[in-house]
Amino acid sequence: MFSGYKLIQHTADTGILAQGANLSDAFAFMASGLFNLITDTSTLKQDKTVSISFDADNYENLLVKWLNELIYIFDTQRLVFCRFEVAVSSAFKLTAICFGQKVTADIPLHHYVKGATYHLLKVKKITGGYKLQVLLDI
Repeated sequence: MFSGYKLIQHTADTGILAQGANLSDAFAFMASGLFNLITDTSTLKQDKTVSISFDADNYENLLVKWLNELIYIFDTQRLVFCRFEVAVSSAFKLTAICFGQKVTADIPLHHYVKGATYHLLKVKKITGGYKLQVLLDI
């Protein structure tokens, strides 16, 4: 089993497949994949932090809500993130601290992501962890 994320192509959209030893790791990898679509996160500073906390009625809704919240923060606060400390509970609650920086003129933006969709959405327990899949509207 790989740990991390992979980008997947789907007609006009792009997807992310993330796997981790637990849900918290897999959700963090999914967020990393999202922001690596937006920009090269390897050069970002970590001088801004944002705390996020919310719940949902299942893991699929929690995943879409998580990604759409990150997209909302990017759109409204012009922040890009490169590191995530995520905790996902069995009660479908997510808490996270996101580390990154404000978008500046020297940060090239690659893709504009409009939102996470429910099309082909998966949260699946597998041997050795969890596998997540989401398609993004770009």
